[in-house]
Amino acid sequence: MRTSATLTHARSADHPRAERLPIERLTAGTSEPFSDEARRHVEFVLDEGSLNPTTLALAGARADVVRIRFSAALPTHPAVRALVTMLDDEVAAVGRTRDELRVVLEVETVVADDEADAARRRANLAYTAAFSHAAWSPESTWLVAPVERLAEEASALARRTGVDAVHLHLTGPSAAHVDRVTAALQRTA
Repeated sequence: MRTSATLTHARSADHPRAERLPIERLTAGTSEPFSDEARRHVEFVLDEGSLNPTTLALAGARADVVRIRFSAALPTHPAVRALVTMLDDEVAAVGRTRDELRVVLEVETVVADDEADAARRRANLAYTAAFSHAAWSPESTWLVAPVERLAEEASALARRTGVDAVHLHLTGPSAAHVDRVTAALQRTA
């Protein structure tokens, strides 16, 4: 069970397939019965354990939504963009249009008080990563920003990676800011 809050912010309006999606809110411990529409909905999660040609081909052929997570196998924004390109190729190979697939990047997010606090938190992430022996640098894949900049940062990340939407997972104490972040994202929609 994920203990963080999840918020969705769509890609910026300058993208050819731009759309403004409603803000989704998911909190730990809540579950609602699936509707008939939700039961027909096919999602794939692509992370370190599922990145192989078979899974990519199946996702391209069958998925309505593909969720991408940063990992040692997808450690950078260009790596995610390359994966999105491969998914586009798989979708085209089976005769589907790209509009039939929504690609979502899930991003760990830290809410900072201001830009100085954001810089300090990024430095702390980098320092921690240096001693963790992680296979990738989390500080380059997490969004760390004040509430009022999160929508702009998420849109910029969507443009850089080529995804259709960015889901913000508010981690740790940042989950307490879910209402403030939701309000800020709604103002930008």
